[in-house]
Order: sequence, then C-alpha cells, then structure tokens
Amino acid sequence: MQHLIENLKDISDRIALAQEKNDYEEILKLDHHRKLIVEDIFSIGIKQLSEQNMETIRTIAEANEKMIAEISIAGTKKAETAHKKIRALNGYNK
Repeated sequence: MQHLIENLKDISDRIALAQEKNDYEEILKLDHHRKLIVEDIFSIGIKQLSEQNMETIRTIAEANEKMIAEISIAGTKKAETAHKKIRALNGYNK
C-alpha cells in the first residue's frame, strides 16, 4: 500500500512541474496515471490506509481541485483573448 501512496505523491509532484510549464498534454497523461493509482488504492480498501495516508490523499485531491480550477480559468482567458483577436481581424478585413 505504501508503494502506491509513494507513486501517487511522485505523480502529483510531476503534475505540479508540468503545470508550471503549462504542459497541458503532460498534465492530462499524468492525471490519467494518478486516477489509476487512486483506483488501485481504493480497490485494496480504505481500511488498510493509515491516517497519514488518508491525509496525503486528501491533500493531493485538494491540490488537484485547485489545479483544475486554475487551468479552467486560464483556458477561459485564452479563449476570450483569441475571440477578441478574431473579431479585430474580421473588423480589419472588412
């Protein structure tokens, strides 16, 4: 079980690095692996998790939720910027 928790921590650290680089493709790939590890952990059973392991999972889940919100906001801002540029170009071409 501890091995799975360590893998989860490692992938979460790698996701954070990918986020700093705005490497969304890498984030998605790593997030898929993270989900598989979480499934493995819970398939073994949460009764086998220590309080420390539960806290680690909770912390990672909160960080993941924050990351998703930040990515969503960044994506919305990029879409708005692109929309404004397209409108400006369309206006210029008329």
